[in-house]
Amino acid sequence: MCTNITLTSTNKDIFFGRTMDLNMSMFGEDSGIDLNVKLVSIPKNITIESQLKPWKSKYSVLGVCSKDTTILYDGINEYGLTGDCQVLVEATRSKTTEIEAKGKIPVMGEEFVTFVLTNFKNIQEIRNSYVDFMLTDQPFMYEGAPLQFPLHYTFIDTTGDGIVLEPVMSGGFKLYDYIDVMTNSPEYDYHTVNIRNYIGLENVGVSEKKINNTTTLQPIENGTGYGLLGIPGDYTSPSRFIRSFYYKNMLDTFESDKGINTLYSIFRPLIVPRGLEHANKEEKITDYTRYWSGYDVTNRTVYIQTGEGLAITSKELDNSSTEITYSEIKLDNYIYKTH
Repeated sequence: MCTNITLTSTNKDIFFGRTMDLNMSMFGEDSGIDLNVKLVSIPKNITIESQLKPWKSKYSVLGVCSKDTTILYDGINEYGLTGDCQVLVEATRSKTTEIEAKGKIPVMGEEFVTFVLTNFKNIQEIRNSYVDFMLTDQPFMYEGAPLQFPLHYTFIDTTGDGIVLEPVMSGGFKLYDYIDVMTNSPEYDYHTVNIRNYIGLENVGVSEKKINNTTTLQPIENGTGYGLLGIPGDYTSPSRFIRSFYYKNMLDTFESDKGINTLYSIFRPLIVPRGLEHANKEEKITDYTRYWSGYDVTNRTVYIQTGEGLAITSKELDNSSTEITYSEIKLDNYIYKTH
């Protein structure tokens, strides 16, 4: 379960953020397989050692990854192309031999964000080429075990253009125009229709009393928040999509120096606390927000906060690096203390 949102400042700078909601350990916080998440810098003009078929990176990339793997959960490249992956249970894959027999290029789903960000400069290039690729059913081997997530993908660029790619056609992709928010299943066209069911929501309260027959109704607290009365508050993906869409479109305008703060604030009601989403009564590890990441697209900078602490780690893309490097993500509760 994940959410992403894109905001644009009055200066036309773009800010992209996502929550990573998962029932697997990412920072050593739970038992079982740990995904060992770090910040990664991938330089251009190096060989990416895919488990399927290696490729050469055209562009440098900064993002969030599982260390010593080709799995990138979200990231940004030197041209500002930014993207992430999220769970889509309707996702499909095909055998590599069948993909190649169709004249298409097989890609592993877990490597797809890495593949796109190291190979494409902007959304138009992806629009021109996405039909050439299909997802293979070859599982990604991680710590000796097969790892395979059903996924769909969001990408944006510095022009404000954005797309959603969903591999629902035997590994082939449907492309949708991105409306600046994304969650999980169902497929994207369901969500874009479902938002119409909440068309009456607004960011204006009800300040005047109403008389129904013989009863006078006085709004509570002068009607603050009444415009959003009825907005779904649960953590299902359709509900998170509704909240994300209307919150994003009701925000006050903001200038670029407030971009990351504004982006972070809109995610606060979307961050899932630990313990609310057990898959079943026997499952002790819950689906919750393992991390939030926010990208200042103009400045090619990522900010990341984990569910383990209040600290935020920031890193700017280094376009001069010549080898893959990893940076630790702070897990502590570092707080400035005053006396």
